[in-house]
Amino acid sequence: MGIFLDEPKYEVIDRTPGFGKTVRNFNLDDTMKMVGLTGMSLPVGYLAGGSVNVRGPSMYCAGLIGLMGGFMFAYQCSAGRLIGMFPNEEDVRKHRH
Repeated sequence: MGIFLDEPKYEVIDRTPGFGKTVRNFNLDDTMKMVGLTGMSLPVGYLAGGSVNVRGPSMYCAGLIGLMGGFMFAYQCSAGRLIGMFPNEEDVRKHRH
């Protein structure tokens, strides 16, 4: 996972969460981050494609980049909650049951 120089500030749920556990831990906020970044990148890609022939492919490429960036951001937030670096009261309650 990496080397942490800071001690966790919140309760640790899992010190080394795997890919599947981290993705299953996504909440509505994480999903909205993915959707929001993807949605914002589509018009940017469309406008960045200067000529009419390039606008469509440029929009799809930017949308894919936004989706990947949104997923990585959501993954980072989810993993941070699992390892206790971000506030995680709801996650602690969810994983205790």
